[in-house]
Amino acid sequence: MLLLQWTGPELLRYETRLIVEFQWWRFLTGHWVHANWIHYGMNMTGFSLCVALTGVSWSLWCWVWRIVMLSLAISLAFYLGHSAIGWYVGFSGVLFGLYILAAYSTLQQQAFMSSLLLGFIVLKIGLEQWSSVNITSADLIGVPVMVDAHLYGVLAAVVLILIQQSYNKLFQSKTNEQVKHD
Repeated sequence: MLLLQWTGPELLRYETRLIVEFQWWRFLTGHWVHANWIHYGMNMTGFSLCVALTGVSWSLWCWVWRIVMLSLAISLAFYLGHSAIGWYVGFSGVLFGLYILAAYSTLQQQAFMSSLLLGFIVLKIGLEQWSSVNITSADLIGVPVMVDAHLYGVLAAVVLILIQQSYNKLFQSKTNEQVKHD
């Protein structure tokens, strides 16, 4: 993300008009560039906190896969639900999804911290969506915050968890059938 930020957000940001013109990479890269260096620093601090607070030990491939899937899901939600959006940059929607996935992943090992994180995320999403309380960092980063990105990141994470659970149950039932036949 640091290298992409140096390249310039304008070349990589999510921009509906340009996506319609077949610049599809923006579905991904819009989440990996930021409005400015303060915005970048805040998101990287949030990412570091996610790793530190959850203690999740995913492989590099698992991190990349999750970040790509969350980025695509959020952009698809933008494309289908916010076609009038001019442009978007930032990792916070993906970050919210990563917090959910990491907290869920570590729920058995550290129930208190994971539950606390899940509760905090749900509370923040609720306040952003249904409260008049302004809890965004728009003044600090100098651009409006698209709080729906946070909601879409959380919803995408929940869908990924449900898919993973379904896959695990299917795999487990096939393994059990294999054991019965052997």
